[in-house]
Amino acid sequence: MRISFVAPLFLSSMRHNYNAVLRVFAPPRMHDDFFLPLLPPNVCIETNGEASIRIGRDLTLIANQQFSATGLYRRFGFDEDGRPYWGYVVEWAFSEINDEPLMLMRLEERGGIEKTLHWVPRDSMYTFTQAELLYDEQYVGLSEEVMREIVEVFRDVFEFASASNWSYEKRMEFYHSFPFEEMLTREDVMSFRPVLFGCPAFAKFNFTFPECE
Repeated sequence: MRISFVAPLFLSSMRHNYNAVLRVFAPPRMHDDFFLPLLPPNVCIETNGEASIRIGRDLTLIANQQFSATGLYRRFGFDEDGRPYWGYVVEWAFSEINDEPLMLMRLEERGGIEKTLHWVPRDSMYTFTQAELLYDEQYVGLSEEVMREIVEVFRDVFEFASASNWSYEKRMEFYHSFPFEEMLTREDVMSFRPVLFGCPAFAKFNFTFPECE
């Protein structure tokens, strides 16, 4: 069963529901439409601190134009039924047996594919450049500017997650509920920042929010 929540108390814009705020930071419980992704055996996952460092390093690479945000965080692949999908790379892990890298993909809810989280081998996913060259698949999704702003939100979230020792389950709920599909412009992300970080869950952590241009 899937449940939709409407939370006008948290709305900063009439254009958005921002359901993620209520879903993730309501009184702790597992939501009816959320299932922890199956973690393959003998896999070492990132700690909160390691994720925070990785995201900071990624932002440096993006700022130096060595990589793009969409190139690092957007991937194309196929589900178990062979259906193509686009998703977001939200976390990394590696096999303790052969050091194979794995990516945690947050799938979009579109075209009959549900919004879910899946651990997949890195080599089974493709950047937008590879998707176009290998499968003639045109890029679908957020702009580079918007993706970069979202990565900066993740950096701030994981600064807090490291300081407050978020559990694996809490991280998974955050990834599952983050409203990627509502973040269509940079202004959308900037508007969402104070809504997200204004939640009680972040009450003991100080954030500064850049002005929206």
